[in-house]
Amino acid sequence: MVLVQNTNWNNAAKALKNISTATNFQLDKILNLSDKELEKLVMPSGYYHNKAKTVRNVLGMYQTSFSELKKLDTDTLREKLLAIKGVGEETADVMLLYLFNRPVFVADNYTRKFFSKYFKQKFTYASLRKNIMKNFAFTVKDAQEFHALLDVYGKQNK
Repeated sequence: MVLVQNTNWNNAAKALKNISTATNFQLDKILNLSDKELEKLVMPSGYYHNKAKTVRNVLGMYQTSFSELKKLDTDTLREKLLAIKGVGEETADVMLLYLFNRPVFVADNYTRKFFSKYFKQKFTYASLRKNIMKNFAFTVKDAQEFHALLDVYGKQNK
């Protein structure tokens, strides 16, 4: 979720492969890496100083608070996720949708371009999310599928 921000999937995949090779995605191994080691692993995804810190912050939250966080209502949980240093609106919503299985709308770049094209107006992340969430009666599975379809569309129609 963090590594794919502001880059293409291929670069995020390279960073994930690096992490997998070095740690086999074992949480303790990742968290025990030095800052420099983690930065080197995430480097292909760009913004590696900030992303390494954010990965560490998110995984630290996951390790210490996941059980408590998943009990929170969605709005409160979103506020908690946004309070994690390095986590913005899109990352928080992707975490809600895929990690916490909450039916939320992710207004990423592809999605905003899609809606802007068809509604002939510009949307900020917050404005599009707010407008869609008013009537968002999707299940988690439907929300995940909708997000995936919008991303596929966006990648095919750059």
